[in-house]
Amino acid sequence: MKREDLKELGLDASKIDSIMKLHGQSINQVKEQYSDYDEIKAQNNSLTEQVNKNDKDLKSLQKQVKDNDELHKTVSNLRKDNDNLKKSKDAEIGKMKLNHALDSKLSSYKVRNNKAIKPFLNMDEIKLDDDGNLTGLDNQMEAIQKDENNAFLFDKGTDTQYKPNGGDGSGADAQARFDAAFGLDSNNK
Repeated sequence: MKREDLKELGLDASKIDSIMKLHGQSINQVKEQYSDYDEIKAQNNSLTEQVNKNDKDLKSLQKQVKDNDELHKTVSNLRKDNDNLKKSKDAEIGKMKLNHALDSKLSSYKVRNNKAIKPFLNMDEIKLDDDGNLTGLDNQMEAIQKDENNAFLFDKGTDTQYKPNGGDGSGADAQARFDAAFGLDSNNK
């Protein structure tokens, strides 16, 4: 989004400034969500290179020693270890992708703190499909949001007034009861 595009739409400078400010806030939120993307990508590339190098070395070694049964067993074991390493790293990367997708999705529910809400979630039911979409989260979040005891987990706007049940929050009744208990005249302060 460019200022020139907004000017062409006929908006005045103050409206353009407001729109750009809101757009900047949205962009910063997205940047925060993907701040560890480069690190994960570099780690993934490093692990992929390591697995590929190990595979290449194993194939080369196997060609050099065709007759030695013990060495074949060693190479076979190394290949199995390498395959296990690859599977565990793939699982680890899958878990990181799931956590990243979950953190991104939780922001759409206006969750105040992702770490605070995760203990309420059944992570066994939450999966990341082939398209990168989360399944099993929406029903859980609806149930959590419906429970009034969990209201502190969600940002409900800017209303920060404390309004306890049975009172208007002004404290006038409490002051009158306090004055009466100590024999004070609340009119002569």
